[in-house]
Amino acid sequence: MDSASPLFDQLILHFDPVPHDGPWNMAADQAWLELSEVPVLRVYRWTEPTATIGYAQSLAKLGDSLPRWPVVRRWTGGGVVLHDNDYTYSVIVPAVHPWSQTNPLESYRLIHESLARALCDGSRLAGMEDLIEAPFCFVAPAMHDVIRDKVKVAGAGQRRGKLGLLHQGSVQQVTLGDDFWPRWAAQLAKNVLVHSEMTPAMKERADELTQKRYSLPSWLNEREDAL
Repeated sequence: MDSASPLFDQLILHFDPVPHDGPWNMAADQAWLELSEVPVLRVYRWTEPTATIGYAQSLAKLGDSLPRWPVVRRWTGGGVVLHDNDYTYSVIVPAVHPWSQTNPLESYRLIHESLARALCDGSRLAGMEDLIEAPFCFVAPAMHDVIRDKVKVAGAGQRRGKLGLLHQGSVQQVTLGDDFWPRWAAQLAKNVLVHSEMTPAMKERADELTQKRYSLPSWLNEREDAL
């Protein structure tokens, strides 16, 4: 695939108009993954500073390294992300879409290449020479994260399952104008539909998942795989 070509024929660009807490934001991503028939770029905010941890990370081992903020576990991989003054988004590709089966490293690269182009500031993807291991996502870049002047500005956790592909990302260390998200959406897809509201069914499902999964101590401390 030409990396400059749109990844999708059609995309929903969803601006969530209301900030939410960590469990609800994670639940909303899953609700979109379950119920949408086309790929989605979801842009959302937080009611308070929140730390998200990767699916495979041990909360006990992270211990006192975490700030005294609310913590929620993502379904996706990656390291700790501190959501305070960042821009948070998810690219959601349902299983019915063939792109959901794209090779993990390739899908990560293609999504971040399009993001770097939309930034229009000389950002590039991290290569082998830039890599450093660290438990916190924005301390050091991973392969194909977005960097500018050797500083990581965008990273993500990604995972695929029977419901499709979920890519949960954060943009930091930059200021984004109001035109950034439509500009990036146009890089991702040939046709973009802007939605400001979830359907009642999606809201109901997000509420259910908040209560039955993402707000539970068992999910935060031990995790369970059901997607």
